[in-house]
Amino acid sequence: MIHFNELKSNARGLFDTFKKVLDYDTAMKHAITTVCSPFSFENVSLPGKAFTSADELQEYIRKALEEEVNLVVEDSEHYSLSSGQGHNDWYRTKKANDEIKFRFWKRYRKYLTHIKGWAESSVDKIDTITDEILEDIEDPTVSNRPFDRRGLVVGYVQSGKTANFMGIVNKALDSGYRIIIILAGMQESLRQQTQERIDEEVLGVDTNPEEKQKRIGVSTLPGEAYIPIDYFTESNLKPNKSGDFNIRKSRGTPPSVDRPIIFVVKKNKSILINLRKYFEHWIDIFDDDLTFKDGSVKQFNNLPLLIIDDESDQASINTKPPVNSEGDELDPTAINYCIREILNLFRQKVYIGFTATPFANIFIQHDGSHTRLGRDLFPSAFIKTLGAPSNYLGPKEVFGLNNDTDNGLPIYRRVDDAGQAPGGTATFMPLRHKGDYVPTELPNSLKDALKSFVISSGIRWQRGQELRHNTMLIHCTRYNAVQTILGDLVDTEMQVLYGLLTSGDRQKLSELKHLFQKDFVSTSNLMGKTLPPWDELLPFILKAVKKIEPKCRIINGTVGDILDYKTKERTGLWSIAIGGDKLSRGLTLEGLTISYFTRSTTLYDTLMQMGRWFGYRNGFEDLCRICTTRELYRWYRHISTAFEALREEFIEMARLKLTPKDFGLRVEDHPDMMVTSIMKMRATDNLRLNYQGTVTETSTLASSDKILKSNFEAAENLIQSLGTPLPGFEPQRIWKDISVVRIQEFLRNYQTYRGLPAANSIRINQYIELQRTKEDPEFLEWNIALISLEKQGSRQPVSFAGFRVNVYSRSVKEIRNDSLFIKRIIDPKDELADFSREEKNRVVAANLSNTEIRSIEPRKHNPLLIIYVLSLTDKDSKEELVFKDQPVGFAISWPVSLTAKPMYYVINSVYAELEMNEDD
Repeated sequence: MIHFNELKSNARGLFDTFKKVLDYDTAMKHAITTVCSPFSFENVSLPGKAFTSADELQEYIRKALEEEVNLVVEDSEHYSLSSGQGHNDWYRTKKANDEIKFRFWKRYRKYLTHIKGWAESSVDKIDTITDEILEDIEDPTVSNRPFDRRGLVVGYVQSGKTANFMGIVNKALDSGYRIIIILAGMQESLRQQTQERIDEEVLGVDTNPEEKQKRIGVSTLPGEAYIPIDYFTESNLKPNKSGDFNIRKSRGTPPSVDRPIIFVVKKNKSILINLRKYFEHWIDIFDDDLTFKDGSVKQFNNLPLLIIDDESDQASINTKPPVNSEGDELDPTAINYCIREILNLFRQKVYIGFTATPFANIFIQHDGSHTRLGRDLFPSAFIKTLGAPSNYLGPKEVFGLNNDTDNGLPIYRRVDDAGQAPGGTATFMPLRHKGDYVPTELPNSLKDALKSFVISSGIRWQRGQELRHNTMLIHCTRYNAVQTILGDLVDTEMQVLYGLLTSGDRQKLSELKHLFQKDFVSTSNLMGKTLPPWDELLPFILKAVKKIEPKCRIINGTVGDILDYKTKERTGLWSIAIGGDKLSRGLTLEGLTISYFTRSTTLYDTLMQMGRWFGYRNGFEDLCRICTTRELYRWYRHISTAFEALREEFIEMARLKLTPKDFGLRVEDHPDMMVTSIMKMRATDNLRLNYQGTVTETSTLASSDKILKSNFEAAENLIQSLGTPLPGFEPQRIWKDISVVRIQEFLRNYQTYRGLPAANSIRINQYIELQRTKEDPEFLEWNIALISLEKQGSRQPVSFAGFRVNVYSRSVKEIRNDSLFIKRIIDPKDELADFSREEKNRVVAANLSNTEIRSIEPRKHNPLLIIYVLSLTDKDSKEELVFKDQPVGFAISWPVSLTAKPMYYVINSVYAELEMNEDD
């Protein structure tokens, strides 16, 4: 027997080769025929499917392949920050020397290509990323060496982060980690979803007790075997039943150096306490070779622990202040407390958080320490950001950004008759409604959304996607009782729609045809897709309305409905899901096509996580619809911009090879939205940035030769582009009314030192862009000064951009590993460099301060960019410091403006500390 997925994988490889010289159809046909010809269809196995002919087998392979090979998927870049403190490199050397026996990873890699149908390039990307993360943790096989590494992996919502952490688990098992704990969200549905993935992709056995340990997934691959591993959590598809950990399930089995254990548990206080008690029981029993005692503290020794915290920004964050008003130490919140308790039971441990919304994680107090629990979960060892492939639909693609170019896809549909504040004209699901609210009738917008689901389902069937999952999401309330009433209304509406369509009701068919022509045809055309004529589509719509389940699924903790995609994977589950908190985080809605969303929140991370529509919509992205209010659309667009800004900050940090503690991350704030809950932000300060009326200067310079050279060239290129300076300002060279575009280009090329929160070229550029693009723009024209001393000092003039410059001499107050702290480079009189002789005389006569001159001409409308070529000396020896390229700094004198728009940032404790250090 040969497995269907092996045939499909081999056909995929041949197709990739044949398509280089053959057209699409010929390449596909030759690939499938070549692979299938040696085998009888009767000898091809596929669980739940028995092939009746060779033609059926080949057609089945063709349909499966077409979903994969029609995509041109470019994997995006990923970026890393890491700290080498207390870390020994190990993984790559051991891998190169074949010292790691990759049994688990080998199976998983084959699973991704043979069963999941992933391209080799995508699997190679996961291989690379997981290798980097393994290198950032520690070698678990070094006896008696303690370690404690804590990291964070950031990916997009619904972008495939789980595949990466499955890769980490498999490689960690191969490398020698003995205890693996997966913290799988707060809901049993999320834990169940993760357990199923662990069963399929790590264990290779169905842990559902009713399946009697049937081999599945990785252990069913040709040439692969079941690898013994202990597990004390189970898959359980029964509603309101839990497969989570309890001590009875351990069956008296101890942790062991010979056989790893894996746990998939909820972030639930009682569950985590039971887990802690299980470990404490065996610590008290084990001999000294597996334990370590330091005073009253006893830990496991040489039983290395890996905790992977999925959705690590939820519940894991300590939301209490470290001390009360009297200064007494406070214990952290329950889940954070439990996680740190378990970590402290092990002498060798690693904690890796995974999240799509890191707004809370970066605000953890980085140097906070609890008397008994030690330090908090700040990702001090590493932060890694994962990109998303080109076929991923994320917040940026769906909603666009707050700029002129990223407008988002044309799939948003405005809802005006629901989700309004109390007192509004719409009464359906008002914002801030209570648990006793009773909806009595569906609004037209929701009725249209249901019709859109029927139409899109018909189109998907016509496209050959009738066996793929297909879901509609309705998310309007967090209250279970209100969800149930809403479900009844939706069921009634769908029953009426079913009856009218199947009976051929002309009016209802006319309504659907109008919606199809008005909405779907135009939208698909805009997205480069062509739809069939209505008459050709109608038979598929009538099939689709029959396949959609007649009763919607209520996904909450009381009704007991589940989205059993696994049991329907051969035929596809077509369903409408209604829910609240259980649909807000982590739960994947397969084949999500239509989303109706009116529930509001003012938290960045919660709002982003509620966006279950982000993900992969291969073959039907033009059919997706986001039906929501104008206010929610505006908020989503803003947080898309905020998330991209945060990602850019990660990338900037990675470029400068910084550690997580080196630099404070920032997130754009907004008057209508908090970055995360006030309690999670206990370690943060709010920074309001508005440069107007101030002077900004690079008081610290990066010291690397590469950056000094790059900055020298950036400034020289700017000056050379300006032409002849204005006469009458010698020895300074002055240019006036220069376009802001040139200033922004210079700032993009100039690399400021990371520890300057205000004098940051990226941040200044963002501020300029904010002023340039607002309704009444300002700072559109600038003056530029290249500063030169009036008299030549002890140093010879420097040739710069074709000019002879008498350079400023500045003493370096402190030389750090990567920076030169100068404190001040600007001379107060330099702010007058672009003032004429007459203008300077008026300043002197009026005895105006530097602050006052920023409100008069020529400064009143034009900021002044001042370029300094510097000679730096040691503050003690007074001797000149030698560099390959002359250091160049800059300052900006900003006009006073009552209309300049401020930027708001929330900054973490690291950022605040850096800012304070610079002020000191």
